[in-house]
Amino acid sequence: MKDKVFDNPILDKEEQWIEDHLNEFTPFEGADKMREQLIEAAKKPPKIHYSDKETKKPVSLRLDAMDIDKLKMIALDQGLNYQSLIGSVLHRYVAGTLIDIVEARKILAR
Repeated sequence: MKDKVFDNPILDKEEQWIEDHLNEFTPFEGADKMREQLIEAAKKPPKIHYSDKETKKPVSLRLDAMDIDKLKMIALDQGLNYQSLIGSVLHRYVAGTLIDIVEARKILAR
């Protein structure tokens, strides 16, 4: 199944510059090892452990409306509500298990 959200990503100015100059970059030492690690990580995605509700605290965020719409689309595809998706993404980020799919695809494509 193709990723609906990442097929045509909207890139900021810096990301677009990187995409436009990819052929100027050289592989870094250890790229092959990193590629293997990413493949292994993809085979065994981390299990997200949710703590008791008593330890959860409500927060208020101001997010770009377009980002919220994208989050809602992703959440719908995954059978979640978007608040749970945001919590899951933040949890994986602080746990150090969140993988940047665009960077992973670049490494895996080598």
